[in-house]
Amino acid sequence: MTGIARTPPRPSRLEDLALLEALERHHDDAPPRDALRAALLEGVERYTVLARAAALRLHVRLAEEARRGTAHRRRALPADRTASDVWLTRLTAALTHHRNAASALVRAGG
Repeated sequence: MTGIARTPPRPSRLEDLALLEALERHHDDAPPRDALRAALLEGVERYTVLARAAALRLHVRLAEEARRGTAHRRRALPADRTASDVWLTRLTAALTHHRNAASALVRAGG
C-alpha cells in the first residue's frame, strides 16, 4: 500500500485523561503543544503521520487552486501579455511551490 501508513485505534477517554494527568505532572506550566498532541495521539509516530497527511492535503488543495487560477488568468489575457503579467507569474510560482512541497511529502512518506 502506498501513501499513509495505518495507525492504531484511538485510546479510550479514560486513557486520554490518564495521559493528560501524567503530562501535567511533569510540567509546572502548561505542557508543550507538541508533547500534548503526541500524548493524545499515542506517540510521536502517529502524530507525525497525521501531521504529514494534513500537510499533504493542504499542499494538494493549494496547488489545485493555483492551477485553476493560472488557467483562468491565462484565458483572460491576450497572448502577447502573458509573459509580462505579474499576477500570472505569482500564480505560477505558487503552483510550483505547492507541487514541489506535496512531492517532497510523498517522497518522505513513502
